[in-house]
Amino acid sequence: MNNSLIRLFKKAIAFSPDSFLLFTIPLRKFIAYFLLLNLIMFIPLTYSIFELDSSIQTLLGVQLTSAEGLNQLPETCEIVNERLICETDETFIASFSVNDTPIQVIMNAPDSVNADPYQLIMREDTAVLRLADATLDMDYRGFGYTPFSDLNALDDTATYTTLFDGFYASLRPFLALPLTFIFVGGYILTNVILLLTLSGFAMLFKLTIYDLPRYPNMIKLFVLASTVPGIINLVIGMFGLSAFSSLVYNFLTPFFAFLLYKRKDPEIAPL
Repeated sequence: MNNSLIRLFKKAIAFSPDSFLLFTIPLRKFIAYFLLLNLIMFIPLTYSIFELDSSIQTLLGVQLTSAEGLNQLPETCEIVNERLICETDETFIASFSVNDTPIQVIMNAPDSVNADPYQLIMREDTAVLRLADATLDMDYRGFGYTPFSDLNALDDTATYTTLFDGFYASLRPFLALPLTFIFVGGYILTNVILLLTLSGFAMLFKLTIYDLPRYPNMIKLFVLASTVPGIINLVIGMFGLSAFSSLVYNFLTPFFAFLLYKRKDPEIAPL
């Protein structure tokens, strides 16, 4: 099967008229090639999702509505060597609001304190965020040396962003992976629908072109034609333009399908 995929790639890149001889290869191998091509061209998108910091809040629908309670953090505390260190045993309380939901922060909390709904408990080595129906266990791996006195010198939003980015390092594997499945899977599904739709519309030309491939072979033609647009999509994504790469892919795929078919049949009318 791997040899078949390599042959498909080489013929598609070369725009070889011999590409049509590959139609003897089963459709399932063309589909496997198409899915593999999609996974490769969405590598930059996958990478960008895993590299998101506080900007991921836009994807999650999280909106900070108030951070006024974060402007007086205890200056006797700091995060150093992935631990919360305070000079006293005193417990400190702050708060902020996300999507108009207040979240209470309890800092330097003893191990005996359990998180109630909508509370963030910050202990020496770990932190626990409890929402309505989920409890998230975190640590301080995402923080560098962070004296709270420095945070107090920032505005409220900047303080919240610093705390979010620090704790997001603990949550990234749990949030980024589902987002990758949703977005990358959604784009691949969209491309599959595009492939089937374009192949169906192309069959209308059978009214004037008698030797037009049958529908399964038309799907194979569009799979081959999607190779170069897929590579262009990958290159564009590497420059941080993944949001626009799909538009290029959608327009170029039918164009390259025409060019590939024209290599087989030069007698058809030019564009």
